[in-house]
Amino acid sequence: MSFEHPLTKTWSQGRQAVGGWATIPSSLLVEIAGRQGLDYVCIDQQHGMIDDSSSIDMLQAISVTDAVPLIRVRWNEPAAIMSALDAGALGVIVPMIETADDARKAVQACRYPPHGQRSFGPVRARDVIGSTDPRELEKILCIIMIETEQAISNLDEVLAVPGVDALYIGPSDLALALGENPGSQSETFNKQVSEIRQKAQAQGTAVGIHTAHGDVAKRYLDEGFNFVTLYSDAGLFAWAINEHQALISGHGRDNGPSSY
Repeated sequence: MSFEHPLTKTWSQGRQAVGGWATIPSSLLVEIAGRQGLDYVCIDQQHGMIDDSSSIDMLQAISVTDAVPLIRVRWNEPAAIMSALDAGALGVIVPMIETADDARKAVQACRYPPHGQRSFGPVRARDVIGSTDPRELEKILCIIMIETEQAISNLDEVLAVPGVDALYIGPSDLALALGENPGSQSETFNKQVSEIRQKAQAQGTAVGIHTAHGDVAKRYLDEGFNFVTLYSDAGLFAWAINEHQALISGHGRDNGPSSY
């Protein structure tokens, strides 16, 4: 039976996806998250405290829920991408893509010959996808991050690379690239985010963005983003503690959880 990726199906039907973000190495936390009706849960190996051995347990925990398991790899390295996919991630988010060559490198690590350079060894992926057919196994998502000034300048060329399934905007690094601080909601920042989304969607590419609060996530969904990350676990945990402390003291520390 042919494999149909749940997120690809969601986007093809014109629906939007909402996901969660895991930086804490805990299979229980991602299982709990996946049972809350999220469309995906992403394991963050770039900035999270999660190594390969921890990610296996977390992928298994997500797989018992209806959420799609994704991994943000540490860098645009073929070995890291292939390892994540062989472990059963149904997509990778690849950070700091700046050029068409960067995008091609990420895509080739996700696809088998003749479409790419992925080595065949789907140790867990074969059971997750239910096939050993390379054409079925490569029906995963290659999601590239747009978060630098160079990436913005080269966006047309990046979008033209075959096999890029979606863009994911990293708002903190994008703000820094624009000379602003992480968390910025300036007119310049918001205009740039909107331009990236519109340009990508005009080419038929799905676009997502990282957020840390439901109000921000809803605004981006209302603007037309295909997928949004609703929270990051460490930031949400710290914020929730602060909220309960505020009930005792009457003094809150900040306005919401941080992205990390």
